[in-house]
Amino acid sequence: MGLANDRIISQVENLLQGSVVIPSIQRDFVWMRPDVRDLFDSLYRGYPVGALLLWKTNLTVPFKTAAVVQADKSVHQPLYLLDGQQRLTSLAWVYRPESKADGRLIDLRFDVRTEEFVNPSAVQRKDPLLIPVSTLLQENAQFYQVLLKAGVSFDDPNFDAWTQRMQKVNSIRHHQIAVITYESDDYEEVAELFARLNKGGRRLSKGDLVYSAIAARWADGLDTMDSFHQELRDSNFALNREAVLRLMSLLAGTGAHHIKLIGAEVDEAALKEAWQDTERALRFAIDFLKGECSIPRSEVLSSPNVTIVPALLLHHRDGKLRPGEAQLLRRWVYTAMAFSHYSLQVEGKLDAEARLIKSREGEGLFDELIRRASGTRSLDSALHPRDLEQKYSTHPFFKLLYIAALRGTARDWATNIAISDQPLNTGATIEYHHVFPRARVQGTFAKEEWNSLANLAFITGQTNKMISSRPPAQYMTEIAAERLAEQWIPEEPELWSLDRFPDFLAARRRLLANVLNEALGLPRYDGQTAPQDADELPADDELIVEDPAAPTLAGAEGEPRHREQ
Repeated sequence: MGLANDRIISQVENLLQGSVVIPSIQRDFVWMRPDVRDLFDSLYRGYPVGALLLWKTNLTVPFKTAAVVQADKSVHQPLYLLDGQQRLTSLAWVYRPESKADGRLIDLRFDVRTEEFVNPSAVQRKDPLLIPVSTLLQENAQFYQVLLKAGVSFDDPNFDAWTQRMQKVNSIRHHQIAVITYESDDYEEVAELFARLNKGGRRLSKGDLVYSAIAARWADGLDTMDSFHQELRDSNFALNREAVLRLMSLLAGTGAHHIKLIGAEVDEAALKEAWQDTERALRFAIDFLKGECSIPRSEVLSSPNVTIVPALLLHHRDGKLRPGEAQLLRRWVYTAMAFSHYSLQVEGKLDAEARLIKSREGEGLFDELIRRASGTRSLDSALHPRDLEQKYSTHPFFKLLYIAALRGTARDWATNIAISDQPLNTGATIEYHHVFPRARVQGTFAKEEWNSLANLAFITGQTNKMISSRPPAQYMTEIAAERLAEQWIPEEPELWSLDRFPDFLAARRRLLANVLNEALGLPRYDGQTAPQDADELPADDELIVEDPAAPTLAGAEGEPRHREQ
């Protein structure tokens, strides 16, 4: 990394000459006229205005059209401007007004009387002592002539002072700015560096950068992608850009590291094709998740990346599964959720899973996918009630229990109507309810007990209000036995008393463990089996071997609402 000082006007000239270009990962110019005015005011007063960050690389990096008219690129490899686009572009617009790409000039004036920079109104433009800054910035500016033209004579008492002020504006040309030159041929490393800059607003993710890069290369790309994201939101299955781009990158053949979509070898035609495949694959996947897995909206997923394997597989299979495979794929979805499969090493896992989908068929494919999603757990070992201890509403198990309640058509305890994830009646919105109300147990028992999964159930908001803080021994007698059974409440009334609260939790954990075991395709807990030791997974490279004859692959966390009682 090199560090040097240079005249700021020299860097502006480099931008105008095309020896410095804007990489496609950059956003568009976003400054407003007051921002431009404030920049010149800071330079006039000698305030620091930050450093410029340039990227020097041997890679052929796609770049976007700058907001200034640039000369033909130099025969030499250009430098890429990572930080400083807003400042250099603003300076260029004022220094060379004709360089503004859209032709709409920036009219910035300097008031020699007050030493203020002004974005003038129509009336102010008639004031001869509001001098165009572009005039004052020129190398051979004739300050005497400027004042004389404004009607200020040599014998005016302010003539010398105002001349000095204009000379000070001109000296902005010589302002020294730190220029950092970062040398790297690792695109992902540079994108990460750029994402951390966080200049003047929300920190950009790598997904934002890749979307911007695609938009720079594909004229209608951003509108096309934004339209599909709106379609996902309208269907209550919004997905973040990172997950969608990982899928797109896999379908484009560049692997799950979606930053590779920025590579110059992925041209507009390839981007269009990959995006069309991405939309198709996600529609298959979302229909599967909603219909087969009873996942009503994306917030119920433990990770948006869970959509990628079903999308790849269904795209590869043209939306068709063989008999029995839907259940196996559903088991994989629940397993990936339960054990937070994508909490770490997301891209590596997805790359390995994509290779599996291309190279294996039948039960062997699903067995391996499920084994991998199980993490370090021994395959086919039942969940033990102890696995549910110190698990709360934020844990993936809670999401799976919610899905199980929906799949089992659990009914509300007061209305006896099936609970709905998205009811029209606001009073029917699902909330999670402390079976033993907090007000009854928090002074006697630890929060880890009364706030645990084993003390939570799914009921409507109006029923939650009706129960309020009444103890279970009182309100449960008013609820039909089948309603309690649908949410795995121990049927023994003696366990509903406050003094038996720990016993209630232990009994319900046994019931919930088997609800989860059934969803995950695991053996039932038999009351005797101890938790098994975990197995170590082999490395991906040892696990997956590409089969050259294999078929070719074409082309966030929410929860039901909770009201404290």
